[in-house]
Amino acid sequence: MKKYIYSMLVLLLVAANVHGQSPNWSVNENNFQYTMTFVGFLNVDGTTLTSVNDKVAAFAGNECRGVANLTYVASQNKYFAYLTVFSNQNNEPISFKIYNSAKNEIKNIDKTKNFTTNENYGNLFQAYSFASPALSTEAGLFNVGFKNVQSIDMAIDGNAVTVYLWPGQDLTALNTVFQVSPGAEIYIGTVKQESGTNAINYTNPVQFQVLSADQSVLKQWTVTVKKGSGNVVYYKKDAVCYEGGAIKLLYSQEGEAVRLITGTLTLSTQTITNGQVVFNNLNEGTYKVIVGGDVKEIVINLKK
Repeated sequence: MKKYIYSMLVLLLVAANVHGQSPNWSVNENNFQYTMTFVGFLNVDGTTLTSVNDKVAAFAGNECRGVANLTYVASQNKYFAYLTVFSNQNNEPISFKIYNSAKNEIKNIDKTKNFTTNENYGNLFQAYSFASPALSTEAGLFNVGFKNVQSIDMAIDGNAVTVYLWPGQDLTALNTVFQVSPGAEIYIGTVKQESGTNAINYTNPVQFQVLSADQSVLKQWTVTVKKGSGNVVYYKKDAVCYEGGAIKLLYSQEGEAVRLITGTLTLSTQTITNGQVVFNNLNEGTYKVIVGGDVKEIVINLKK
């Protein structure tokens, strides 16, 4: 019994010592005229903090100008710091520190912010990043595929992604697999999408938002899924020593773009005119022709 009581006393003393070392950051609000505010999240060494004992503080030089603990927001299932910063002048440089209660350590944040009266930074969807080290600002979408569905091809042009599927594929509930920038998250509207555990309707183009790891960049992407019609007719002419080969296709949709690809390089893009397109002067090799939702691989041989 004595050993149990002794052990409990030791644990209580350790806990008291840890919490006792929490920084005594405070600010006398009555000394200042102006404020600016932040809705932020805290991240240390790549891990987002999730304890109400964690906190962030703002400083002008060595003087504390604001402090906030994390608060749990049930609607977002996340922890946020609602930080108010005080000052008597605009453009005053403000720096920040994080207190990580789990490790009982203070981290300096590299980035600073000049004070701006009544300015607010961050919100519950796109919070301000208090992070040490700084998180990535990249918001790229590099690949889109579907579980248990074979894609014929995928093309990225600026912020537009087109995925080509075989004829007859149902587009109403595709389980989509995304490849985005490290640490980034992908949303439809403000609803987060988990890669490989979703059911998205691609009957029409879908607008996605990719939010960078530091939440400072929100980039819009349009993903269009096309499936083959089976109504394209292809012809080819092999190359000979004195003349290149050719690929001709017939398609009823006037003005439709047709891409000629070799490897990952787009050699040419033409539009259907009078029901056809012809690619001439082609060297020996393997080509891919994409029109609408149809993708066709064609080999040009060299005849001697």
